[in-house]
Amino acid sequence: MISNIFNKSIDKQAKLCYIVKSKLKTGVDLRSLTFDTGKYMNIEERASALAEPLILGAGFTLWDVTFEKEGAMNYLRILFDKDGGVTDEDCALLTPPLNKIMDAQDFISHVDVLEVGSPGLTRRLRKPGHFGQSIGKPLRVMKRGEKGKTDALYGILEAYDREAGQISLKTDKEVIILGIKNCLRINIDF
Repeated sequence: MISNIFNKSIDKQAKLCYIVKSKLKTGVDLRSLTFDTGKYMNIEERASALAEPLILGAGFTLWDVTFEKEGAMNYLRILFDKDGGVTDEDCALLTPPLNKIMDAQDFISHVDVLEVGSPGLTRRLRKPGHFGQSIGKPLRVMKRGEKGKTDALYGILEAYDREAGQISLKTDKEVIILGIKNCLRINIDF
């Protein structure tokens, strides 16, 4: 049974790598796969546009792509998900083809570390789809308080207003309306 799962994983990875290799063999420049839009795209947007078709094709969903500086290092994180959660084997399956695609990009010189993985149980909410999927779930919201102090708010995500860019957080005492732009970080709280 384990060998069948392993062989299926190897077959899937081989197919993904084949897709990338076939693009290279046919002379397709991987840097030009998605950037004919004529508009400026930052590193997160470009990496997301490249990663999403590969991730969807492998049967997963793209949760988020972040480009963040931590200490002296710049991290490009590609986070994906599936029903039942992401396994180590899933990460091992997607890492080689994603690495190959990202290595072919001109922005890779700005990236010190590429991480491919799960958003985790306490996943960060940044995009409209994240909030819509998380209605009714417990949240931890980090917000800048008075005098620059950081405040943590805990509650249930009751509603999301995309147009206004606001969430309704039901705490033990009240319902608080928060502007997403005014929040430092919003995570699922388990």
